[in-house]
Order: sequence, then C-alpha cells, then structure tokens
Amino acid sequence: MHRVYRHMIYGVLFMMALVLAGPVGAAEAPAATDSSKPSPAMEQLLRMGNFLAQLKQFSVTLRAGYDVVQESGQKIEFNENRSVTIVRPDRLRVDVERSDAEKSSVVFDGKAVTVLSPKRNMYATADIPEDIDGAVAYFLKDLRMRLPMAMLLVSRLPQELELRVLAADIVETTPLMSPPCVHIAARGQSVDFQVWIPAEGDPLPRRVVLTYKNEKGQPQYWADFSDWNLSPSISDSTFALDIPKEANRIEFLSQVPKPVKPAEKKGGKK
Repeated sequence: MHRVYRHMIYGVLFMMALVLAGPVGAAEAPAATDSSKPSPAMEQLLRMGNFLAQLKQFSVTLRAGYDVVQESGQKIEFNENRSVTIVRPDRLRVDVERSDAEKSSVVFDGKAVTVLSPKRNMYATADIPEDIDGAVAYFLKDLRMRLPMAMLLVSRLPQELELRVLAADIVETTPLMSPPCVHIAARGQSVDFQVWIPAEGDPLPRRVVLTYKNEKGQPQYWADFSDWNLSPSISDSTFALDIPKEANRIEFLSQVPKPVKPAEKKGGKK
C-alpha cells in the first residue's frame, strides 16, 4: 500500500499551520479598480466583510477539512476542529484538534504570539507588539505561514475583498441551510472561493470553500462555521497558555539561522 502523506511543515511552523491553516496558494494580486456600483454578489460579500470587521469580539467553532495531493495524484482529505476567540484590537486564541487526535494552541496577547503542542511537549514564542492585523501580517510575511482564513480575522476585511476578488456571482439562495443562505462563488488570481452567507439577519458566514487552482491537483480547503457568539465569556486564562515546566522551547523555523557555507579556497596548491 502506498504511503499517505499529510501536509507537513517542520517544527513550530508545522504546528501553526495546523492551528490556522490548510494548503494555500500564493497571495492575491489587486484587482483592477472600478468606480461602478458593486454587483449583487459583491454587495453580499461586503455586507459580510463590514459586519465582521466592526465586531469588537467574537468566538466561533469551525469543522474543517483540507485536501493533500499524494505523489500518485490522488487527493486525501484530512479534518480538524478549531475554536477561535477574538477580542479587538489585540487578543486572539485558536485551539485545534486534528483528525489524528493531535492538539495544539496559539495565543496572541498583544505583546507576543505563543504556540504550544502538548503531544510534542514543545512551544515557541515571538514578540509582536501589534494588533491582530499586524500579528496576521507577521504570521504571513515574517513567519512565512499559510493562513487561508486570514482575511476573516482582520479589520481590513472589506478592503481585502475589494482588492482580491476579481469576479463574484450569486449561485442561489438555498433553504437547505439554517438560516437560508446566499451561496456566492468568487474568483481570485490564484484562489477561488465559495461562501454561504445568511440572506437575512447577521451576515456571519456559515460555510467557506477555497480552491487553490494554481496548485497541483487543485486542492480544496473547506470550513463549516457554528456557535457564533458575539459576547463570549472571557477570563484571565483565555489569552494565556499553561506551559508545562518540562516543555521544550524551540524557535520558529523562520528564526533559525541558516547554516553558513564554508568559504571556498581560491587557487591551487602552492
């Protein structure tokens, strides 16, 4: 039997990918600006974007899955459950349990980001004196992490949608979801996505599907959202991790110095 490969990134970068990500494509290029009125589909996306961006705090549960393309070309789906808690401007916590039962957590407290993997008995921390938007940018640019749902966390969500969405259409309004949702299909330069937004009431997304069309095999990442809470119970321990004394502290991959190659000797023997 052929070996099944899971999406893997070594060290704490691997753990962070498990907490916040599945496979991902390249960053989107800005779409051409248009001063005309947004399409009905874009209006729905911006309705969702503006609502999420203005929330002062929220918590949500995600049941998610992502494809991993095997060497044979076959796609294998792996799953995870995640719980996300945000208090703007500078508090974020994500807890994840993977389909292989491994758990991990990441906390941003406005001063530093800390990642813990209890099974591996490892943690890492890095100073980031920023808000959530700055922390997400740090994850992407400095730690070179993959965050397919990153836009939903930032207060710049409406602007990001306007920059990244090249085209969007309303597929249907389906009564099969509770509440009935508008199903929108949107295209980007490297990532296409679908989102289901309630037709009435708070436009909190119920489902998102990402397709990485430039990646081999065009893998997908999907997430079903539930238990939205706009007034979550927050305690002192919410944005702190209980690090065991025997846990090993390691560096983020991007912080590990690259080995210096020995200087090559010039000329021949004397």
